[in-house]
Amino acid sequence: MKNCWHSCLSSMDETDLQLMEFFSWEEFCIFFDDWCQKRKTLFFLRNYIPLNKCKWAVENLRWEVVEALKYSSARLACKNVNISSKKEMGVEKHKKDQSILNVEEPKDHQSCSAYIFLKISEKKNSLVVTKCQLRHNHALCPIEFDYYFKKGFLLANCCLPVRTTNKISKQFVGAQDIKRLLSYCKTRGHGIMDTLKSLDNLFLNDPDAKVKLVFLQDKVIVKTVFLITSSMGSLCQHFPTVLFFNKVLSFNEEFELFSFLCADGNLQGRECAYILVRKGTPNVLRFASASLVQSIPDVKFKVRCVTLGVDIGEKEVIKEIFPHATVQILRSQVLQTLHSKAHEMGVKEDEKIWPLLCRIASSKTPEEYNQTVRNMGLYCSNTFMKYFMEQWHTSRDMWVDIWGFSLAHLDTTEMISKHKQKLTAGLCNNATVPECILHLTSLQSPKTEKQLNEYEIASQYKSVCNPEAASMIEEELGFLRDGKYNIKQTPDGYSLNDGVSDFFMDRDLVTCSCTIHVSSLLPCRHLFATRLQNGEEVFDLQLLTKSKAILI
Repeated sequence: MKNCWHSCLSSMDETDLQLMEFFSWEEFCIFFDDWCQKRKTLFFLRNYIPLNKCKWAVENLRWEVVEALKYSSARLACKNVNISSKKEMGVEKHKKDQSILNVEEPKDHQSCSAYIFLKISEKKNSLVVTKCQLRHNHALCPIEFDYYFKKGFLLANCCLPVRTTNKISKQFVGAQDIKRLLSYCKTRGHGIMDTLKSLDNLFLNDPDAKVKLVFLQDKVIVKTVFLITSSMGSLCQHFPTVLFFNKVLSFNEEFELFSFLCADGNLQGRECAYILVRKGTPNVLRFASASLVQSIPDVKFKVRCVTLGVDIGEKEVIKEIFPHATVQILRSQVLQTLHSKAHEMGVKEDEKIWPLLCRIASSKTPEEYNQTVRNMGLYCSNTFMKYFMEQWHTSRDMWVDIWGFSLAHLDTTEMISKHKQKLTAGLCNNATVPECILHLTSLQSPKTEKQLNEYEIASQYKSVCNPEAASMIEEELGFLRDGKYNIKQTPDGYSLNDGVSDFFMDRDLVTCSCTIHVSSLLPCRHLFATRLQNGEEVFDLQLLTKSKAILI
């Protein structure tokens, strides 16, 4: 249909426009922008009846149809429809702009009667132009048109003013900003209202969360959401040495989820930031890294290594944003990429290639690396070896042990795998942006945080404690499995509510007000739960210094 539009836009009159049919409000707005540009005429949405406010429509039409059509009826009027009214036309601003535009104000101040009227069709599946009057009682000025016209403005204003989204785009927003945006919303267009409600819910539960919104230019369509809860920010401040940035998944056809991870005191991967990005958006790493530093300025000079997913580009930005950091590539992903490429290029000795690739990655000396690469050449085609030398040999300092930042204390493969499992569990297929935000923020609740291996921690305490104390500690660790604790930081330390009572702990998380700790001076479930949430080590000899539990 659009090709037909362009052929007759400039000469179209009432007869041509009348009875034109559009199967969505967006389709009409795209046509109308082109039509206005050809004729250099300005219209605005004067009167309308939202379809979701019509009881008959809500009860009888599919939700997708209501969302697509948006209005039961809509009347567009010429910008000069009521030029004598300062309230509707903003005459004071118009007068102020006369010197800029060099446009004379109409002397008769008569309203222009040009209009276009759309109504839902009899089949209730489209919008039809039922009436229109395209003759204006004033001259059309191209200069005035170029000054006032904004492409996409009519579509944007069906939910939020585009001037508002352009202004706040790429900026951090707070709880009051979200409430203000919600108050502006007229419809649920493009899911924006649901997205704002999910962020409003986040701020309701976590007033100190950090959120940055990015909208498509001149459209009320979300492009990117960057968010950090207060607990995530605290973890990043405490454990900034090594960060991991990776694409986690595509949660629907339009959006992808990226995340920053850190490794806490228990060597567990913990989320530092979530980034929901419309597919095809460039410079994701730069945006995410800059936003992280803007949220938590302290980390800028504390990060020593940033480990990236194999498909993350623009690696050079890391040095700009984290001056003291080296760049690594997730080794497990490098090995998987090389192994798959070897198969593509005809390498058949699979049982020999994988061990060789692993040996290359774990080389402890340059000689060992070079020799293993030569050995690999005995089984691989020249094509594959050329690919390896050009693509991966040149970046060996990012994934081979001898040259890279030491991550020997971390099982990065398991960390990334568990992180992905955690985020995908419970997230429905083809989730919307609001649903994804609600899911991600719910994962930060203490009751859903990843628990440690109780047996392993209990064994560590058994190795240094007398049997009676070790048994009591093991029992307290067991209560972490089903415990649901509300933990908050206070000026003097931490408070914990288990649904019945409140308990208080010091800043160092060594003492607790509960009877178990007071009577035995041994670590209790409250200290363990709070340390676990904060990423502090659960096995810590400081927890035993005041007791007589340590074996001499």
